[in-house]
Amino acid sequence: MCDMIPNAEHWRVSVWEAQELQHAIMGYLPGYATPRIVCDVPYVGKRWVHQLAEYDRELGISYWTKNYRTGIELEDPEALDRRYPYYDPISTLGATGQKWWDDQS
Repeated sequence: MCDMIPNAEHWRVSVWEAQELQHAIMGYLPGYATPRIVCDVPYVGKRWVHQLAEYDRELGISYWTKNYRTGIELEDPEALDRRYPYYDPISTLGATGQKWWDDQS
């Protein structure tokens, strides 16, 4: 999945679309040859699309956790408990989700 960077929204897919794609390709190839779809979550790193902690599909917000500390987080006691958000492209949301985001701006 593409990074959340300016002007790249048209290349991105939502988490639920990536999960459906991952599910669709499972079982057709041997385990060692099955590609894994990865989401590069800001401040967390690369995670398989099914490793999220929570997902609000209507608003397109998924929350992720990490299982390691970087050098700058050694003194941060909440680094492993914090939930880091990842946002789906607005165009992949339903009318309710798109309206909610429009109201936020």
